[in-house]
Amino acid sequence: MQIEHIGLSFSTSAGFGALRKLEEGLDHLRRIGYTMVEINPQPFASIMDGQIRPQQLANFVAVLRNVDLRYSIHGYNRLNLAYDPRHDLCKRIMRCQIEICRAVGADRLVYHSGLQAIDDLYRDVRQRPFTDDELAEGAQREIVAFRELAPIAEDAGVVIGMENGDSHLWEHTLMARFGLPREALLKHHARLQITPIVRQLEAINHPAVGMTLDIAHLHIAAHDMGFDYLDAVSEAAPWVVHLHANDNYGRLDTGFDSEPERWPYGEADIHLPPGWGSIPYAEVFARLPDYRGDLILEIKAGFADYLDESLETMKMLVGGD
Repeated sequence: MQIEHIGLSFSTSAGFGALRKLEEGLDHLRRIGYTMVEINPQPFASIMDGQIRPQQLANFVAVLRNVDLRYSIHGYNRLNLAYDPRHDLCKRIMRCQIEICRAVGADRLVYHSGLQAIDDLYRDVRQRPFTDDELAEGAQREIVAFRELAPIAEDAGVVIGMENGDSHLWEHTLMARFGLPREALLKHHARLQITPIVRQLEAINHPAVGMTLDIAHLHIAAHDMGFDYLDAVSEAAPWVVHLHANDNYGRLDTGFDSEPERWPYGEADIHLPPGWGSIPYAEVFARLPDYRGDLILEIKAGFADYLDESLETMKMLVGGD
């Protein structure tokens, strides 16, 4: 494995001073030793109604170019090319995200795999779970969309990484509410496992679309759903084009959303600095021998005082200087 840059996922809230806070944050990260940052452009209003707003994008790009860092872009979390009924709008948003990457000079765009079909059910937008046929149709819809989008990304010099997910207590509660067995979650939130994403990537069959392997998401999902964690890493390995990393204890949450409430119990994907939890990083990295690319640390704001420590720890874990 060869890590080119160790970066940090960084975000700031929308509203007054967002661009100033972004520049200050980026400069701080550069000064403590980071060479790369992954950013979600959502707070900067560069996409509205499926269209780029040129001035807002220009303002965003100007800030990034003012700080000497490498960048990747994390797409909108809710974007879903499989199960959102506004499919054409979702494709336009994805095209906009590709254009943001082009403008920024980012060669990686993270997309949460659309193989999660229960958000609308949770919000009461849908009244019943998807049938098996509807789940299969959605997965195929996403494949077709990426066959269309992949050449656009390639032209922009961008590789899209489909990210795997982690499970949550509310998802199990939702399955039970509809009388579904616990294992049904693996159908309705299929991106918990690597195999369904790999099947899509095989069908898309384009070098501009691969996998963003979230090492910590997989740790939660494997322990919760009872599949082998390291075997899943090995299955993902040939498809990985981008890495997300942090630490956790592989425990499902118990319904508390407050991060400090979770810390004493070591529950949920609490985005700890590496080495604070129980992820066996040496074994994980041994399963990714051919990976060449960047690694993004996703550390929660509660651990901001330990970002320099996180960088040094990850350098040691990957065998860097």
